[in-house]
Amino acid sequence: MFRRWRGVFLAAVLLLGGWLLGIQLRLLPYPKPDMVRLEARARAFCAEKGVAYPLEQPAVRIEKHRRRLILLERGTPIAEFPIALSGAPEGDKQREGDRRTPEGDYYVCEKHPSRRFYLFLGLSYPALKDAERGKREGRINEAQHQAIQKAIQSGTCPPWDTPLGGAIGIHGGGVGRDWTLGCIALPDEAVEILYVLLPVGTPVRIVP
Repeated sequence: MFRRWRGVFLAAVLLLGGWLLGIQLRLLPYPKPDMVRLEARARAFCAEKGVAYPLEQPAVRIEKHRRRLILLERGTPIAEFPIALSGAPEGDKQREGDRRTPEGDYYVCEKHPSRRFYLFLGLSYPALKDAERGKREGRINEAQHQAIQKAIQSGTCPPWDTPLGGAIGIHGGGVGRDWTLGCIALPDEAVEILYVLLPVGTPVRIVP
């Protein structure tokens, strides 16, 4: 009897500790990247590639099958980086929770540090084509469709809380295996460069 109650007590303590830790993490400030160091790295990177800093017309092409991200300047590839995806990367993203990476044309709609992913560049998923398909298939209603449309037209982040899913981005964390929930993961050293060189609005094309 004593052993059974001791096990229950220990389980309760662990649950309470996890709950308190979760609260503490949510209250902690986001880590602030050393932008002086990151900008110095980005300048050195551009010098090595023979392009101006800052980039004048940056763009990104993500090739899911090849597991690579290509950085372009004025339409010319200047570098490529290895990426990791989710455990179910094939096919276009359809809905929240399908663990797929969307395919199509998007843009960087926000940038911020992340406790879990180091640096995060949010992408404008769902785009208009995703919203139109979602409405046609009954996944979203007219109000949600219009909200996505309005955000895309204004160049901001679309709603990320619809049944289509959201919060898809390019972030750090490494590429040893496919481990994301639909995002595009990079080595931390690579995402540092992209975080500096890709302003909000940078076009991002994702292909199978």
